[in-house]
Amino acid sequence: MIMTILRIRSVAVGFAAVAATVTCGNLGGIASAAGGAPASAPHPAPYPAAGTGSSVRATLVVSDRSGAAAACTPYVDGDHAHVSSGDVSVHGWWYRNTCPNTKTTVYVGLQEYYSDGTWRTKATGSKYVYPGGGSANRAVARHVCESVVTAGWRSYVIVHIGNGASAYTPAQNLACRTVQ
Repeated sequence: MIMTILRIRSVAVGFAAVAATVTCGNLGGIASAAGGAPASAPHPAPYPAAGTGSSVRATLVVSDRSGAAAACTPYVDGDHAHVSSGDVSVHGWWYRNTCPNTKTTVYVGLQEYYSDGTWRTKATGSKYVYPGGGSANRAVARHVCESVVTAGWRSYVIVHIGNGASAYTPAQNLACRTVQ
């Protein structure tokens, strides 16, 4: 029984390799089993699910149980990645929810999508701010657009107060790309 399962798995893997070869061929994608073409290096690419609703905000887990705010639960927000003055830019801020109206540090990161399915951080920023957002109470991350070729962009926002909070913003395909 075990040998049969292993044989079925290896046949399935063989079919997957053939399907990958037929689908990608020698077009510079993954290495072709038949043609032996070299795999291309990962490069910035459009995010396939941008604007479809499938890139809903995802929450990261962050916690800091120090001080008087240990029992509070803040929440974070950020704007969509956007092009501004030749840069791709994001902003992040926090809301107090059950936390005291005190300053804390907001961390924001700007990420670009790559053809290998990974997100790579291109810029980070932080700012010690009160809750509520607005131009005086938000952190910013910016990166120079090196090309107008479309690429996927998103941000993450993290705050360490009470139970902490963090989130990714929905991915956006923008006419802004890094060279590598």
